[in-house]
Amino acid sequence: MRASRITITLATILLSACSVLAQDRKPLPLDKQNKYVVSAKAGVVSFVEGGATVKGETKPASIETLAAGDELHLSDTVTTGSGSRIEVLLNPGCYLRMGENSAFVFLFDGFTRNTIKLLRGSAVLEASAIDGFVRVETPKTNFEIVREGLYRFNVADNGKSEVAVRKGRALAGKTVIKGGKRAIVEGETVAIKSFSKKEADELDDWSKDRAKTLIASNRQLSSSLMKRSLYSMSGNAWVYDPFCRCYTFLPYTSGFSSPYGWNYAVCNPYWWRYGPRNNEGWYGGGSGGSGGGGGSQPSSGGGGGSHSGGGSSGGGGAHFPPPTPPPSRTEPRVVDREVSTPRRP
Repeated sequence: MRASRITITLATILLSACSVLAQDRKPLPLDKQNKYVVSAKAGVVSFVEGGATVKGETKPASIETLAAGDELHLSDTVTTGSGSRIEVLLNPGCYLRMGENSAFVFLFDGFTRNTIKLLRGSAVLEASAIDGFVRVETPKTNFEIVREGLYRFNVADNGKSEVAVRKGRALAGKTVIKGGKRAIVEGETVAIKSFSKKEADELDDWSKDRAKTLIASNRQLSSSLMKRSLYSMSGNAWVYDPFCRCYTFLPYTSGFSSPYGWNYAVCNPYWWRYGPRNNEGWYGGGSGGSGGGGGSQPSSGGGGGSHSGGGSSGGGGAHFPPPTPPPSRTEPRVVDREVSTPRRP
């Protein structure tokens, strides 16, 4: 009898806990649960851990606490506190991840001025796709990212700046920094040194875990549900998934992969005219290799190679002719703007 009472009590506690969790989750209304939101807009804050604030240029300038889903505006200054980190979406396929006690000015419009001004601290830039180049300004020099890849930036309190290129290629002025090289800038001198790609700290490990999470989110996307939400796509995009309540990269074609080595398996649902189909997923180039940091790897889908320069084919995968965009409309359709509400008018 006593054992039965204990069992009933435990069951009641578990049911109560599940009820509380269900209330805290606040699921989306039924009419929004099968809709995706697609956009190419840069500046959406996709992840915040700990305390992060943003200061705009308005007079008098106000300081606000950042949360996931907020949108940054040009010239906003973002600061992370102790034990904090943040992920910001740049061009589709390009993520900026900031470590603790860091600050940067957002000067990224996704068109003519693709610039991040790193004032202090550390940042990782993961570029599965890149549109032109990305400039990272530091107190000592300006770095330009000219290829897809994985880049780590550090700015010390005295302004000493460095970039470690785990994969890809960067420029410091006219100096080329290749994969596996680190450029350290003090004064007017650029010192190029080798480094071990096994070197990793908490920011590197977290960045890799985020990449793994986003790849998994991409693979959970449903082409059939996206077709109900989207009219057409004209290029790479960010997609908000109301089921996992997060943004992930939605390539325009197959063949894109993370510089950490995992493939983006699902792409533009209208690519079916040109690519092979496999359980509503699209598998292209890219390998199951590894980047810096820890964490386990999900299974890889597709052969070797990577997508370069935002083209339409992946090395080692099937090669298809470029698609013809639907003539009636070429811009991505935003189904529900309420999911990503601007931080301020």
